Amino acid sequence: MFGNTLKLLWPDGRTEKVRLIPTGKSGGAGEIFEIEHQPRFVAKLYHAVTKKNHLEKYTRKIQWMVENPPLLPEIPSSQHNVVQLAWPVAQVLQDRHLAGFAMEKIDFSRTLELDYLLTRRQARQEGFETDFGKLMAVCYNLASLINSLHQKRIAIVDLKPMNLKVYKSELYVSILDCDGFCIYADTFHSDAPQVTPEYLAPEFHDVAVTQPESQDDFALATIIFRLLNYGIHPYAGVALNRLNYPTELASRIKLGLYPYGKVANKGLRPVPASVHESFPDELRLLFDRAFGWAPGGRPGAYEWAQTLGKYASRSSGQMASCEKDHLHFLGKPCPTCQREGILHSHARERKKLRTRIRMAPQKTLHHMRKSFHGTHTSPFQVTLAQIQAAPVHITHSPGPLLPAQPLHLSVMQATSVEILWMLGMAVTLWWLK
Repeated sequence: MFGNTLKLLWPDGRTEKVRLIPTGKSGGAGEIFEIEHQPRFVAKLYHAVTKKNHLEKYTRKIQWMVENPPLLPEIPSSQHNVVQLAWPVAQVLQDRHLAGFAMEKIDFSRTLELDYLLTRRQARQEGFETDFGKLMAVCYNLASLINSLHQKRIAIVDLKPMNLKVYKSELYVSILDCDGFCIYADTFHSDAPQVTPEYLAPEFHDVAVTQPESQDDFALATIIFRLLNYGIHPYAGVALNRLNYPTELASRIKLGLYPYGKVANKGLRPVPASVHESFPDELRLLFDRAFGWAPGGRPGAYEWAQTLGKYASRSSGQMASCEKDHLHFLGKPCPTCQREGILHSHARERKKLRTRIRMAPQKTLHHMRKSFHGTHTSPFQVTLAQIQAAPVHITHSPGPLLPAQPLHLSVMQATSVEILWMLGMAVTLWWLK
């Protein structure tokens, strides 16, 4: 398609002609290609319909990114070929103009989308057995990686689980779509207008993100909370006292409706399946600060990494095993056992409900047969009998000329109500079937 006109321009000024092989993968901004004879790299080419002014912005941004890579957290030499960022490492030129960029190839066979960790069953289907020790390691590695970007004055802004990959064995995190990052360095500025409402800080709803690092900190806290709490969003709750509770998470975030603080929210309570009370107190305080329910300001990625590191390290002694061999936070109840108990209780209640539903048609038929045979009195018959036993007195207008007379419901009226009741029972039986 592109012939031999494509070249890689490396940071040291070297150029080399390349041939690209389509992968069939594409996104909103561009398409992904294999690079012949370069198995460690892939190329992203911007779509041909990209507007000229947008391509000019991409050109300045990719040039800066190629020349200014961040210093990433160090990975032990035993962990081979772990790519933490899909960061531009070379420009792809076509007729001396930017067509895209090259980046290190992430081996997707070794990774899974972080979104899968929010649902343990999905993670298991992807070959990843989840426990709280692994989750703390993932959270720590994510916070450390984001901190390294902030040190370079780079923010993600549209930070969400779908843009994150987790190495199943090594537990390191990779961030995709790096060319969409916000750069606010002294020598270069580039906006990142793309956002996801469910991970957008309250102060940036309906306005532009003016503090990209703070936005990252909010999204990071939201992701950590969901990872540790079985996917439950920190703004998912149950309304109390007839509170006007929006159905959309974005609206709840905007209004600050967070129900998981150490001090109870008067208008909300947590969802019943939450295990947040099994978190360490210092983590709960960080969540309260992140979501505006405690003083001290929103914790940054560095503070998250410092705190999470203690629990991610096996030698720290901050995690212990329960009687069922589940990892839990020292001095706190086991969240896995707590969750299993909640699910078992819900399953038991569902079984009771299903039994009642199965029995309902039989009970309805039995009820109707007894009514038809005259051996059972319906609720309507009882009510009618009470009404007939106590006459209703109606004074006829226009005044005291006519005496007040008792009015009794007729047999025909009672029969009509009984027929209506029978029809209602029949409709109920049909619906239950």
